[in-house]
Amino acid sequence: MAVYGLVRWTSQGRVLGSVMVHDVELGGMTPEEATVALLELEETLATSPLEVRIEGAAASMLPAQAGFDLDEDELVASAMEIGRSSNPLSDLFWWIGHIGRTTTLEPVGSLSGEALEEILTSFEQTFVGEPPFEGSVELVDGELVARYPQSGRQIDRTQALDILLRTSLAMQRDPVDLPVVDKDPVLTGSDIDRARAEAGLMLSAPVVLTAPDGTELTFTVTDLKEAFQSTTRDDPPRIELGFDVEKVEARLDEVRPEFESPPVDARFEIEGYEVRIVEGRNGTRLDAEEVTAVLSGAARTSHRRAELPLHEGAEPDVTTEELEALDIRHLVSEFTTYHDPGGARVTNIHLIADEVDGAIIPPGATFSLNDYVGRRTEDEGYLPAGTIVGGEIVDTVGGGVSQFATTFYNAVFWGGYEDVEHKPHSFYFSRYPEGIEATISWPLPDLVFRNDDDSGILVKTAYTDSSITVRFYGNNDGRILSGQQANGNLSVGVVAEGGPNARRVSGDRSERYDFREPPEPEYRGNPDLGIDEQRVVQSPREGWTIDVTRTITVGDQTTTQEWVVRYLPQQQIIEVHPCKVPGASESCPTTSTTTTTTEPEDTTTSTTSTTEPEETTTTTSAPPETTVPEDD
Repeated sequence: MAVYGLVRWTSQGRVLGSVMVHDVELGGMTPEEATVALLELEETLATSPLEVRIEGAAASMLPAQAGFDLDEDELVASAMEIGRSSNPLSDLFWWIGHIGRTTTLEPVGSLSGEALEEILTSFEQTFVGEPPFEGSVELVDGELVARYPQSGRQIDRTQALDILLRTSLAMQRDPVDLPVVDKDPVLTGSDIDRARAEAGLMLSAPVVLTAPDGTELTFTVTDLKEAFQSTTRDDPPRIELGFDVEKVEARLDEVRPEFESPPVDARFEIEGYEVRIVEGRNGTRLDAEEVTAVLSGAARTSHRRAELPLHEGAEPDVTTEELEALDIRHLVSEFTTYHDPGGARVTNIHLIADEVDGAIIPPGATFSLNDYVGRRTEDEGYLPAGTIVGGEIVDTVGGGVSQFATTFYNAVFWGGYEDVEHKPHSFYFSRYPEGIEATISWPLPDLVFRNDDDSGILVKTAYTDSSITVRFYGNNDGRILSGQQANGNLSVGVVAEGGPNARRVSGDRSERYDFREPPEPEYRGNPDLGIDEQRVVQSPREGWTIDVTRTITVGDQTTTQEWVVRYLPQQQIIEVHPCKVPGASESCPTTSTTTTTTEPEDTTTSTTSTTEPEETTTTTSAPPETTVPEDD
């Protein structure tokens, strides 16, 4: 009983006994320590390839690509409940019965349905190629054409989700088969014929919309065909006929001066550190969505006429009252980071800064940088630039935007707003504040915060050839913080002290600890190199851990938050002649034609420094810890 009492007393706030999740021992850990250990397990599971077979063809995927998430909170809660009940006697018997025994918890987690759908659709296009077709009605050279339903084959979504989630949660993974099933269309040929007849009526003659003053707006048959839209929907299967709002908008743009005077939106204007509101004013306007709905209804009638929906005295999209309610008054926090001028990554930084400039986050709202900006694509002007993939920096479209993400995150951090989700880089870059930084990629990792203040936030961005700045405007009782990361050093200063109700934010970082040496160098064959020649593609660097603390004080109330940030060691990668690769079966020629080491070509960067990863390497293999893409 004395031993039992001592164990219970020393285990307060810690996991009792031996508790395992796969090979991770949680026994004796605090909930925070257990969460950190499970996050490391999550990264291992998320970045271990998963082999699948579709119709006998082999493919692979990473659980991280499907939005894999290990539920650390549920696992920690379950671990903390073990050996603890409302009955002290039961707890004693449990302890006696579990001396020397281990309790195993099954891992629990989830996959993102949206991300998984993209992967399964890609697999189907590559390995199945027989999608079911519900039919459609289309305009071809101005004539209506009916395309009838066809049976097809597709990966069973319900079974695939269950199989892939179970396999993603397993440590030992055998190849799995994704079932492909026959799928018959729900729509019939009669459904398509009825839709074609309805479309024929819609496009049979002009439609006239009449304004309140008697002025008429005519949509000719050519206008109707230009805007005609037929969409096959899946849930439930149906053919939707109507008109494209954007095409109707284009037609309205031609006649707006005849029918409307546009309202003027209220807007914020920055004057120094202060924010003022420029009032909006009402007008009259045509709403394209309303006109489209009226047009769609009138086109299905025999008289083909309707009233033109014209808003008299229409309010602007943004009213003065709406902006006043946000209570945005002054600069709260701003942060600047610096970079080398020129190059693709700078183009990407400027593009994402322009997209976020002017964003407004109402009180209580959560802001996701990925949701707001969307996927970075070449169509939007984003260029290939450096991204950490598998422990190496390779070019992917939109690379470099984590410079913006880190700058944005510091505005969140020093503004005192709630950190919902952020992920530091796997490797440390001195242009970012150590520990107080964030990476971003698509669809993960993301940068998410919540505006937990009573006033809204106006985000403004600014940049030069060699810097990016993010400013948060709101109302912090006049208090203003300004910071920057320059020449490897973080500096944050108070521009204005503010009043007694201001959030006062301070940050601290521990010394580096838990240093980890890089793994043994990796040698790769390059037939373009001489026998005695080698090229350093990536230099080694040790890894380490630091603790980040943020303290927020409002009046006499103080809140402290802590983050543990781990930077991975970086493996050295060296290119040599194939015969020089350790364990190579190829024998080296007896006579070498090259005896001196040459500089690498422009496509890679040769380095000797161990203080910072390079940004322009193009090699592809990787240590398993860092397969999840993260922008640099």
